[in-house]
Amino acid sequence: MSKGSPEDKRKHLEMIQAVISRMGSNSFLFKGWSITIIAAVSAFAGKESDHTLMLIPVVSTLLFWAIDAYYLMNERAFRKLYEKVAATDPSDIDFAMTPAKEYIGFKNWLKTLKTTILSLFYGVVLMLLIFLIFAINNISLEVLIHYGA
Repeated sequence: MSKGSPEDKRKHLEMIQAVISRMGSNSFLFKGWSITIIAAVSAFAGKESDHTLMLIPVVSTLLFWAIDAYYLMNERAFRKLYEKVAATDPSDIDFAMTPAKEYIGFKNWLKTLKTTILSLFYGVVLMLLIFLIFAINNISLEVLIHYGA
């Protein structure tokens, strides 16, 4: 295999694809872990009638949301790197595995945090947790409307 061959390009693309796959797997695992932890702590808090324990699943959901957005941001950055390498001439392959800085950073993370898929998944979980908190504390919607909360 000589330097700059089509085989080099294929290997480089495979390396990038492996990173993209790991990022996707991590995101999937975070969603599974978040549901598991939230369900377990919520069930325990409901059973024990310990209302302060309900803060744990709410905070956990927010943390998992933030971490999931980080992995999705990185996955997207590596997809851009994949596209760049795919468009590169085989003689210019350098095996760089660092995505462009323009795709990684706080602003991109915030943008990713607000994506539809993450907002739907974690937003629904947060709404269910809030509903559960109200149910555990015997707070009805009528009481909230009446007192203007």
